[in-house]
Amino acid sequence: MSEDKQRLRRRMLDMRAAQSLEQKRETGRQITGQVLASALYRRAACIFCYVSTSQEIDTHAILRHALAAGKTVCVPLCGAQGEMSARRICALDELHAGAYGILEPEDTAAEVAPAQIDLVIAPALACDMQGYRLGYGGGYYDRFLCRTDAACMALCAEARLLDRLPHEPFDRRCQWVITERRVLRTDEEQ
Repeated sequence: MSEDKQRLRRRMLDMRAAQSLEQKRETGRQITGQVLASALYRRAACIFCYVSTSQEIDTHAILRHALAAGKTVCVPLCGAQGEMSARRICALDELHAGAYGILEPEDTAAEVAPAQIDLVIAPALACDMQGYRLGYGGGYYDRFLCRTDAACMALCAEARLLDRLPHEPFDRRCQWVITERRVLRTDEEQ
């Protein structure tokens, strides 16, 4: 099954790379609007959100909005053996380029316990209608999601929302998939 995932991951990376900068920006803008309008986001006092790279669905506006709204905002700090911790930030300028060129906080930033988080906003190369996401293969989010009862929202371009993704027993589902066209709740009967 992991070979299928690898082949699919390459295909989704190619599809994402083929998008124009303007398409990426518009998709990101629309997804941001969907997230900020959602009751789940509005109710969340503490959010854990990935810090997007230039290739991913942009989360910088979500992070800025959450900070301005007085929410507790945590972002990932990746460590050894695929472990990831939630670290609190008070401003985006606290972030610096980490090992993979991804913006992250200093390792001295306060750690927030997974139990305190209300909403996880996760990146996705692709998602399926059941809420499984295809990431980059490191398993960071699957391991993290096992440690929290927070709702998980995956951000995914509509073109990469598939009927079914290959998944394995340790893969964690997201209860929500947000695209530029819809807000899909995956833990209800379709």
